[in-house]
Amino acid sequence: MFDWGINKSIAFDLPIICIGNISVGGTGKTPHTEYLVRLLEKNNKLAILSRGYGRTTKVYTEATLKSTAKEIGDEPAQYKRKFPNTTVVVENKRVLGVQTLLKSHQEIDVILLDDAFQHRAIKAGFNIVITDYNNPLHNDFLMPAGSLRESKKGIARADAIIVSKCPSYLSEQEQKNIKNQLAFHTPEHIYFTTIKYGTVYNIFTPILKIENLSNYTILLVTGIGKPKLLQKYIKSQSKKVSLLSYPDHHTFSKKDIQKIKNDFDIIKSKNKIILTTEKDASRLLNISELKGYPIYCIEIEIEFLNKEDKFNTQIELYVRKNKTNR
Repeated sequence: MFDWGINKSIAFDLPIICIGNISVGGTGKTPHTEYLVRLLEKNNKLAILSRGYGRTTKVYTEATLKSTAKEIGDEPAQYKRKFPNTTVVVENKRVLGVQTLLKSHQEIDVILLDDAFQHRAIKAGFNIVITDYNNPLHNDFLMPAGSLRESKKGIARADAIIVSKCPSYLSEQEQKNIKNQLAFHTPEHIYFTTIKYGTVYNIFTPILKIENLSNYTILLVTGIGKPKLLQKYIKSQSKKVSLLSYPDHHTFSKKDIQKIKNDFDIIKSKNKIILTTEKDASRLLNISELKGYPIYCIEIEIEFLNKEDKFNTQIELYVRKNKTNR
């Protein structure tokens, strides 16, 4: 109905960048959103607007450093903790979210819309679609036969496509083949990124860091969309790894917490830790039964295989032009 003009999209007079996908979960939107924050925060007042998936609240809510994942969702809680100078708000109705945000924060220069490619009531000025290298778009199908939220041709609405989770080396010919498979989009605006694992730090006392995981026996606890890459990486860093895997955005029950504690307690090594992701850490931070446990999380970032400067320039030009218009 949006394509036919029956439903109308509302535009705003400031730069709005949407980071989304057309498949269900696990493409790596969160580290790409964080990349954009790092790129833009020096010269712009930023806000992130999210639906706040899994939160118990229903109304527009602005995140604070004391906000919990239960109140605002795990990803918004993670954003606020990592980028305290960025305004983070949650609202199910995106248009209302932007309107409310701009009334209370007239200084905002740029809004990042988290996972909003299908929420077309709001017209983003720049759309980024992220697709997983390990789940080729051209081989996928609409749900329930596949994992697509909408027809793969919907990707043509994007201003840039990022193929995420690529191997650290991908030949020019392989990149060209993928671009050919995405033939319904402009090839020069297709980019390739890989996962880069960063600092490992204690979720309760972030100044406590671990440099070398090989010295530890690890209980890896994950509640993310596609944990296999992370599991593979952690197993390459330590020979003693046990796994506890839960669904994406999982709400940890008392039974789950007891399971985590039991599995950790039976590990005989003195040098042992519970390791998780920053997103999971947002949900585990406020569970009092875990406060005495050595729980660490690992930063998950992205790195461009090539053409990073070109991508950055494309984003910065869009922001600069539309800030001027405003």
